[in-house]
Amino acid sequence: MHLRQVDPNTLCLTLRRLRQVPESRVRDKLESLRSKGQVSPLAVSEHEGQLVLVDGFARQAAAVRLGMTSVTVEVVSLTAVQMKAQLYLRNRERGLALIEECRLVRELCESDGLSQVEVADMLERHKSWVCRRLSLWKGLSPRLLSDGALDELEAGSVRKLSLLPACNQEQLVAVSRRDGLGPRDTTTLVELWRKAPDQEARQYLLQHPHSAVELARASSHEMADPRLGQKASELYQSLVVMRQAALRAIRRARGGIEELGAEGTQLLRGAVELTERDCPWAAREVRRLMPTGKDSE
Repeated sequence: MHLRQVDPNTLCLTLRRLRQVPESRVRDKLESLRSKGQVSPLAVSEHEGQLVLVDGFARQAAAVRLGMTSVTVEVVSLTAVQMKAQLYLRNRERGLALIEECRLVRELCESDGLSQVEVADMLERHKSWVCRRLSLWKGLSPRLLSDGALDELEAGSVRKLSLLPACNQEQLVAVSRRDGLGPRDTTTLVELWRKAPDQEARQYLLQHPHSAVELARASSHEMADPRLGQKASELYQSLVVMRQAALRAIRRARGGIEELGAEGTQLLRGAVELTERDCPWAAREVRRLMPTGKDSE
C-alpha cells in the first residue's frame, strides 16, 4: 500500500459528478475527524499529473471545512475507466444510491464506450443489472437528472417516476420541493399519482400533497383516489358499482326480455320492488353523512 500525505485542497474532484455527497454525511465525517482523527486513508489515483480522488468525497469535504492541511491518501494505479469502477466496488457494503448506479453505468457505456457485458464484468454484476439501470436512466427526465433533483429520492420514487412522462415527473418533483415533502412522502405522492383515476384527482395531488399523503397513510389499503380516506373510498366504490349495475339493468330492460310465466314474473317483480326500496334508501344514507352549506365549500 502506497500512502502519502497531501493537502485535501489539491485533490482533483472530477469524479465527484458520479457521487452524491449529502450535507448530513459531510457533517458526520466532520464530527468523526474532530473526535477520532482520520481513521482510514482516502483512495486516489495519479492521472495526467494530478491525484484524482476515487473514494472518500465526504471525508475530503469535511477535512477542507476543518481547515486541515494534510490528509493520508492511498495511491492506487488505475486507468480512467477503472477509477470509475472503483467508485462502485469500494462501496459495495454500504451501497450506492440507485441514481448513482444509473449515472455510473450510463457513463461507462455511453461515454467510455463499454458494452453492457464489459460493464457487468467490471462491476462484478449480472448483465441484466446493467440493462435495468440503463433503461431506468433513459426513462427519467433529462432536466431532473441534470439539476440533481432526483439525488435525494428513494429508489422506489425513482423507479415509479421513470414510468411517467417527463412533464409529470417534473411536476411531482416541483411539488415535492415546494411543499417540503420528505423522501418517503414523495414516494407515496408518486404512487398516488400513478393510481389516480382522473385528472381532477391529479390536480388535487398537486394542490394538496400533504393532505393526500396523510389520507394514504391513514389507510391500511392502497387507495386509488387521494381525495378519499379508507372508509370513504370503500363507500365511493360501492356507489360506483351500484350505479354501474343500474346502467346495465337499464340497457338490458330496453333490449326486452323473453316471455315470462307467472313464477318468473313474480320473481322479477319482487326484485324490482326491493331495488326501488333499498337503492334510494342507500343514497339517502350516504347523503346524510355529507357536510352541507359552507362546510362543503
